[in-house]
Amino acid sequence: MKFLRSLVVVCLLVGLFVTPAAAWEFPEIDLGGATVNLWCWYDIGIPELIAEAEELFNCKIELPLVSWEGQTDTYMSRLLAGDSEYDIWYVSHSDAIPIMKDGAFYPMDEVLPAEYFERLDPHVQAMINAVRLDDHIYAFHTMHSVMNDMIFWVWNKTLFEREGLPDLEEAYRSGEWTWELATEIAIKATRDTDGDGIIDQYGFSEVYAWPFVLAHGGTVVKQNPETGRWEFAMNDEPALQALQQIYEWNHVHGVAEGDWNQTPFREGKRAFANMPAWMLWALPNEMDDEYGILLPPMGPNNDGYSSSTELVNMFYIPSNSADPLAMAAIVDFLMGDPEDYWYNVIENQIVGQAPDRVSAEVMEDAI
Repeated sequence: MKFLRSLVVVCLLVGLFVTPAAAWEFPEIDLGGATVNLWCWYDIGIPELIAEAEELFNCKIELPLVSWEGQTDTYMSRLLAGDSEYDIWYVSHSDAIPIMKDGAFYPMDEVLPAEYFERLDPHVQAMINAVRLDDHIYAFHTMHSVMNDMIFWVWNKTLFEREGLPDLEEAYRSGEWTWELATEIAIKATRDTDGDGIIDQYGFSEVYAWPFVLAHGGTVVKQNPETGRWEFAMNDEPALQALQQIYEWNHVHGVAEGDWNQTPFREGKRAFANMPAWMLWALPNEMDDEYGILLPPMGPNNDGYSSSTELVNMFYIPSNSADPLAMAAIVDFLMGDPEDYWYNVIENQIVGQAPDRVSAEVMEDAI
């Protein structure tokens, strides 16, 4: 998992420089009334488009749910039982890559021409290239952007004002949003607010270790340029510095206490929260306090602000598919015109999640 995250981040940074090219169209497809199962771990919520696709491709489209933890087991069970001939699978890269090596997915570069991939938005092309294996393309489209699982730092503006803490927007613009400043603020924010002798307000909830390491330029493994072999890299200085900083927040300064879901932050009891962007959708309904969104603070190895994405979620077709081209055509239809990807996916996410102009600018710069 740690190797996969590091590898995906590197591949995404390289892949974003791909440019779109010529258009390509699918042939007419008639599935003769077959039932197609489009699997995902949440309700994708596009009933009108599903109905249009059913009419266009002469099929019935079901939307069964797979548990987040059960992706690998569910998909492999269906494949081995021969039940996945008309399946479309939405899979996170952490679950996809292990079974990709076992032949679970159809190589889509044998079904779709290069022109198909060249017509996609550069962000989608980067995600596809990030999960290639042995020069084959298995993932071919997505409902998300890399920003969906990108880690942002959210700060409680109401708490900052109440505690007399510095304006982080100003610090961010001036390049002063650093580990040192985050530590100073967290120490000041950590206190007993109701006089019962028990600290009930902290700087942080849980700080996610691996995204923090990656944002600091560290990685779990790296490729030796001379031998081509992948080598352990957590003993390199950027990774060690990031882990040391988290250790100090937790055990030296005692300013971090909470859970993975950042629940105390939502309750107004933490100055900061680090969270993937998908968590931001619900935040306006879960918090009474005002908040803002920033990239993680800079450490000694950073020349500028940086973040990382934890997961790359993509569409795959099982290797026993009865008609992989038709399955790809259904996905392509549901995902819409590639030229609208930025507006439909990225801009829609920024508009829906950013509470203010500065936060929106931060998110746009990040992607």
